[in-house]
Amino acid sequence: MRKVAVLFGGRSCENEISVLTGVFVLNVLDREKYTVLPVYIHTDGKTYTSGKMTDLEVFKRGKTDGFQRVFFEGGHLYSLQEKKGKIKDLGKVDAAINCCHGGLGEGGGVSALMAWNEVALASPDLTASGVFMDKCTTKLIAKALGIPTVEYVRVNEKDYEKRGAFLLKTVEARLKYPVVVKPARLGSSIGIEVVKNEEELKIALSRAFALDSRVIIERYLAGKMDVNCAAYVCEEEIVVSEPETAFGDGIYSFEEKYVKRTEDGRVKLKRGDRCALSKELRDKIRAYTKTLYKRMNLMGAVRMDYLVAEGKAYLCEVNTVPGSLAYYLFCERVSDAKNFLSDLIEEGIQKAEAEKKTFLSPEILKSVAFKRK
Repeated sequence: MRKVAVLFGGRSCENEISVLTGVFVLNVLDREKYTVLPVYIHTDGKTYTSGKMTDLEVFKRGKTDGFQRVFFEGGHLYSLQEKKGKIKDLGKVDAAINCCHGGLGEGGGVSALMAWNEVALASPDLTASGVFMDKCTTKLIAKALGIPTVEYVRVNEKDYEKRGAFLLKTVEARLKYPVVVKPARLGSSIGIEVVKNEEELKIALSRAFALDSRVIIERYLAGKMDVNCAAYVCEEEIVVSEPETAFGDGIYSFEEKYVKRTEDGRVKLKRGDRCALSKELRDKIRAYTKTLYKRMNLMGAVRMDYLVAEGKAYLCEVNTVPGSLAYYLFCERVSDAKNFLSDLIEEGIQKAEAEKKTFLSPEILKSVAFKRK
């Protein structure tokens, strides 16, 4: 059977959200087709594996007791017994799924690690991961492809320290209040705020710069809807989901997504509405999603988030590692996710095989002579 590594966790504010996605994938993957290798990246950067990682309770305790240190080398996964000084080969990894939200995990680190080890990846590559981790760069890509985004101002922390007064005037002149403040390279709506005046903006920027050195300030769209649409490749064809509403007016914050619970303590999960949008808007959103996916050479399940206001859709951000890999936008039941994940893995393997190239060595060193003085 093929060995599939599931990487999750990471040095990120979204470590725990990544654990939710990783544990979900570990439990849903088809064990009759794949030998599954869990690879948890701790917040300290160390990587671990354990057969117990399918149990969410293990991570609630916040300890790595019983976990085995692991590392990748030459496409193989090895376990490291530090006390005994022994290394064990856990086998060649045939494919990997990236379940790391935020940070270097989603931003290209995992993609680079797999590419370096020539492991087929059922997730976006290094370039796409790095580009879409930054909301400012995402807007530049969207503009080049003719996809609308909300008007914004980009702010670097050092520039703000030097020219803060000018920036504040620019925001009021170009965007008008209220505005939305977001750390540019964080996900899960961490650090997002709506501010109504200059004093609130100063406070919000101070909080945002504590999380990221780059911040984006957007015009606030009153009465907007948050809409999700995702895509993946199956049998070399791009499959695009139907757009679903995710949230109404206000801001779709981290608390709205993950913290608010029912009276019995369970996380609130609400399925989006596919009928809240006109056919014209649904078609536009699906077309934007397919264009981004195709033109940026994406792989795996990628979710695009849009803001809809006054009959127009604006791209908000691109999630190269969406929560639970956005299976819910394609599958009616959790049980359907098994085949969905298998499709992602097989497509990743096929693409890796198709893109293998011969490595040429020009042997320059043989023709170069150095003389010692």
